[in-house]
Amino acid sequence: MTTPLARTTDLQQTTWLSRAGRFGLVAALVAAGVWGVTTLRRPRDRDPGPYTVEVQQQALQGSVVATGTVEPVRQVSLSPPRPGIVAAINVEEGEQVRAGQVLAVMDGGDLSIRIKERQALLTQAEEELALRNEELVRHQGLVEAGALSPLALSQLESRHRAQQSQVMASRQRLQEVLQEQKELAVQAPFDGLVVERFAEPRSYVTPAGSAAGATNGASKTSLLTIGTGYQLVAALPDNEVGRLQFNQEAEVVLDALPNHPLAAQVKIIAPRSQVNDNVITFDVTLKLLTENSRLRYGMSGDVQVFTEALSPTPVVPTVAVVTRSGQSGVYVVGRDDQPTFRSIALGYSSGSNIQVLDGLELGERVFIDWPSWARQPGERN
Repeated sequence: MTTPLARTTDLQQTTWLSRAGRFGLVAALVAAGVWGVTTLRRPRDRDPGPYTVEVQQQALQGSVVATGTVEPVRQVSLSPPRPGIVAAINVEEGEQVRAGQVLAVMDGGDLSIRIKERQALLTQAEEELALRNEELVRHQGLVEAGALSPLALSQLESRHRAQQSQVMASRQRLQEVLQEQKELAVQAPFDGLVVERFAEPRSYVTPAGSAAGATNGASKTSLLTIGTGYQLVAALPDNEVGRLQFNQEAEVVLDALPNHPLAAQVKIIAPRSQVNDNVITFDVTLKLLTENSRLRYGMSGDVQVFTEALSPTPVVPTVAVVTRSGQSGVYVVGRDDQPTFRSIALGYSSGSNIQVLDGLELGERVFIDWPSWARQPGERN
C-alpha cells in the first residue's frame, strides 16, 4: 500500500522540479536578454573630447560686421554740354580708357556752314579795319599839314574804333562756334573703365545735369559712365558706427571671391545718416588694400572692421552657439555624456570666437560637433 504513494510522491516531485527548471531557464534567458540589450545600448567607448572644446578666458579683438558693395573710388557720368544727336560712340562697357581720349562724338548739324559764315564775316571786318587804318594814317598827315580840320579827324577816329569793335565781335562769334565744334567730342576726364553705356548712335540726348556728376549722377540722358579704383561701401547701424575710427583695419570677404579675403581700411564715415524703412544707418567707405584683377563693380560681401580690444571674458567658438526657441545657447556635456542645451548671454564676437557674459564657467566643455552616438535634439532620454 505504501509503494503506490511513494511513486505518486516521486512523480509529483519530478513534475514540480521540471516546471521549476523551465521557469528558471526562462528567467535566466530574460535576464540575459536584458543584460544583452543594455550592453548593446551602452557604447563601450563614449568620449566627448574630440567633439567638444573647453571654455577659456580670452581678451577678444572687438569687431563690427556689416555687408557692403564694391564701388568706384571716382565715377562720373558724361554728357554733351548741349542737346543733340549722337554721331558715334567709340567705346564699349568694360573698356579701359585714357584721359583725353574721345569717347563719343555728337552730330554738329549745320555747324560747319555757320563756321564758314562767321569766318567770312571776320575776314570782311578785318579787311574793313585795314582800310580804316590806312585812311586814318593818311588823314593824320593832312591835319598836320593844315589841309584837314581836327574835327574831321576825330570823326575818322570814331569810325576806326567802331570798326575795331566790329572785328572783336566777329572774332568772338567765330570763337563761340569753334568752341561748339570742340565740344562735339566728349573726352575722358581721367584714366578709367567704362562702367555703363546709355546712348547709341543717332539717338537724341538731352543732358539732365552736369557731365561731372556725383556717383549717382548717371542717368539715361547721359552718354556713358566711367569709373576708376575700387572701394567698398557698407551701411552700419547707428548703434555700431560710434565704435569706428578712421584708418581702422578691416577684412572683406566677397560672395564672388570667398577664398580671397581682402585687407581694407576705414576711409570715410558718412557725416549724415540715412533712413530706410525706419532703420537708421551710416555709410562707411573702406579703402581696399589688396589688389585683385577679378574685382568688379557691384560685387557684394561681408566686411569685418576690427575695433577696440575687449576685456578678458569666457569665450566659446562661434560655431558652438545655436538658437533654440529664440534663445541663444550652447550644448554642454550632460548626463551619460549626452549634449544638453544651456542658454547663455552673449557679448561681442571676433568672428571665430564670441564672448559669454553669463551661463558658462571656465573649464566647462561645449560641443562644436554632434557625436554619432548622441541623441538628436528633441529626443527623449
